[in-house]
Amino acid sequence: MSNEIQFEVGQKYENVKGIYEVISVEDDMMTIQWETGEQTSTSVDLQTRIIERIQLEKEIREEKRAPKGRRKGRGSLSKMGQEFKGFAESDFKTTISGTKWRNRNYLGGAVTKRLGSVKLLINSWAVSRKTAIHWQDMSHHRLKDSRTQAKFFALIDATDLSYGFYIERGNQNDLDTSDWNAFVAWLKKENNEALLNKIVSEHHLRIDDKSGKSIIGQIDAHDGKWTIKKHRDGEGAGEEIGSLAEFFETVPADAEIEFQIYQKAAKAEILAQGDKIADDISTLFGILMPFYEASVTLTPPDEAIAV
Repeated sequence: MSNEIQFEVGQKYENVKGIYEVISVEDDMMTIQWETGEQTSTSVDLQTRIIERIQLEKEIREEKRAPKGRRKGRGSLSKMGQEFKGFAESDFKTTISGTKWRNRNYLGGAVTKRLGSVKLLINSWAVSRKTAIHWQDMSHHRLKDSRTQAKFFALIDATDLSYGFYIERGNQNDLDTSDWNAFVAWLKKENNEALLNKIVSEHHLRIDDKSGKSIIGQIDAHDGKWTIKKHRDGEGAGEEIGSLAEFFETVPADAEIEFQIYQKAAKAEILAQGDKIADDISTLFGILMPFYEASVTLTPPDEAIAV
């Protein structure tokens, strides 16, 4: 199954309602028209998820129909990671043009098949028009509001590769069952915040707010406590706090938080590692897996995806 779905004007695709033609694409929205002549405006992300679901269900049906001795298992269905030999220097840029590393045949699948979770079935998705991959539980990914869902990520720019855990609090994200609230509720339980602090400290991970819109800057872990540096460049001594969960509650409700725990490595280091970088990424995701699992446990009912 390919995760490089690129919608083009004039081309035809299929969703649960039937075959349609793309009439226009503008930013993250597009206009589509079915063979009946009916048109609608819809999001690129939604139609991507519908196509992925249809493809996955087809593969599962084919797998079940195959004789028992010929069944290949989930990984082989999409040739997960078989073509990933490491990053190329040309991958380090801020556009996806000419790159393949986000595909499930490359890094996406190479990391997925190394991951283990007793509770979840993890897969990868290339982020539309961005030099990034997200890894999520497949059932959770299909829920609406995928923007604020917890996820693992890998992101490339011109000089570095970043990878780790990401979760977002929207400025209206007040549902009891939101991923953010599930994560914070988990943090408040005895010893959990101490575990997070220990992991961040021992593995020299970074924590910050990707949005740059809230009062959070860089967060450092040390001796079971946290230091918040309001400036993202890390200047100044910072403010020491005892509880990260309590600090989150002081952030104004209308301020978005794009909270990420991650590792960052320079281009030269990544290029030298070859395909071994997939091991490093999957190892870190495994270490951070308890935080992801805790975040996706309080979920709303699985809603049917509209056209």
